[in-house]
Amino acid sequence: MPDKHGGGGTQNGIIRVDPDAVPGLRSAFADALARVDHQLELAEAELRVSTWAKDPVSQSATILFNDRSVESDRSAVDALRAYRTELDAAVQNLDKTAKQYSKTDGDNVHGVGKHEG
Repeated sequence: MPDKHGGGGTQNGIIRVDPDAVPGLRSAFADALARVDHQLELAEAELRVSTWAKDPVSQSATILFNDRSVESDRSAVDALRAYRTELDAAVQNLDKTAKQYSKTDGDNVHGVGKHEG
């Protein structure tokens, strides 16, 4: 449902965005995507730990830490990857939206005055 100012809103699960807001939204999502990509690079390179001591407690702690951090389907890094996928989809959808708005504006410009006279 559009907001009372006509600038956007949601209706039936569809988000309506003011065409003028699309570039700013895309920029914000692209910036967040770049930041997440950087964090994933750091996590994949530096988050995994190795056992310092050879005792069973240290070895168990290492396995548990790595599993929760980077190795399991429910790890912190896996959650970050899922978030990255959502951000990427948002950027792609905003690109499509911008193209649609641009095409619609172009169609409207070419259609003005066609039926006059």
